Amino acid sequence: MNVKYKPTPLIFLLLIALPLLLFSCKNKGGVHKPNITGSTGEMLIVMNDSVRNSVGGDKLESVMRQSVVALPQAETLFDVSVIPHRAFSERLKSFRNLVIVKVGPKQDADIKYYKDQWGKQQAMAQIFASDAWQLDSLIEAEEIRLTGFFVKAERDRSQRYYRKYINKNLTEKFQEKWDAFMIVPVNYTENKPGKDFMWMSHETPLVSQGLLVYSFDYTGHESISEAYLLNKRDSVLRINVPGPSEGSYMETENRVPVTYKRFEHNDHQIVEMRGLWRVEGDIMGGPFVSFAHIDPENNRIVVTEGYVYAPEKPEKRNLVWQLESVLYSFRFLEEEQQETEAQ
Repeated sequence: MNVKYKPTPLIFLLLIALPLLLFSCKNKGGVHKPNITGSTGEMLIVMNDSVRNSVGGDKLESVMRQSVVALPQAETLFDVSVIPHRAFSERLKSFRNLVIVKVGPKQDADIKYYKDQWGKQQAMAQIFASDAWQLDSLIEAEEIRLTGFFVKAERDRSQRYYRKYINKNLTEKFQEKWDAFMIVPVNYTENKPGKDFMWMSHETPLVSQGLLVYSFDYTGHESISEAYLLNKRDSVLRINVPGPSEGSYMETENRVPVTYKRFEHNDHQIVEMRGLWRVEGDIMGGPFVSFAHIDPENNRIVVTEGYVYAPEKPEKRNLVWQLESVLYSFRFLEEEQQETEAQ
């Protein structure tokens, strides 16, 4: 005897709802979006030839191809490729750093920023302008925000990776010594310890990436001046970071300018300095970036610094970005606990 199966009302409703649930999951938060394409520092700009050859298009390319400060050799901020809209295929939509430019008489001047739009960890900006001159003015006004958006995206990608592979022992030692948190990647080892000083590095046959940490008393604004911080840096490194030759030591290369700026990050003030280092008594050198974290409540300054030594590898931009992603993870312990509770 053949018996036809009739679904109950509940099952019937579930059968209807299932495709809707699957559709919702597929489009929620980029869960099923593809991984991004392209290498670190690569950027794809989509704009038609008429725009590219205009004053506005030239401004955009110049901004994205400007030289990175405080590197021993000239390197562009991004490795830029430009294609017209007709060549922007579906497979290019997941490019890691993507800029789409639309110029036309009905466009209002604007820049819109997106994360994870067509790929996981993607950074995208859409730029609108009515003509080439308006595009030029818009890029001029928004240069810092525009470039900063994509540099931060590269830094965040590295930091997300390092958070998965933390050197637990060194991270805990860092926390105990400085009453603060900072990611120490799993491939870093500790070098010569010192009083109120840590030196950790990742060594390969071609590249050395190092992290230096030290602290000193905060006595007011004079203790965060450029001159004071550089003098403190050189005195600490002379004692704690010896070079390969007897009597040699690391110091700041004072024949090139050092950049200096202040900003707030992770709920505290930071002084950032960038420049070149050298070894007195030897021929070693390379770029460094230094963050002086101000902790006035405890009358101290904690300095975290990254340096690169890669004489056989001219390109050092990405290596410095990797170090920056570690330095930006620094939080005083109270801040880290608040962040953990918020998550």
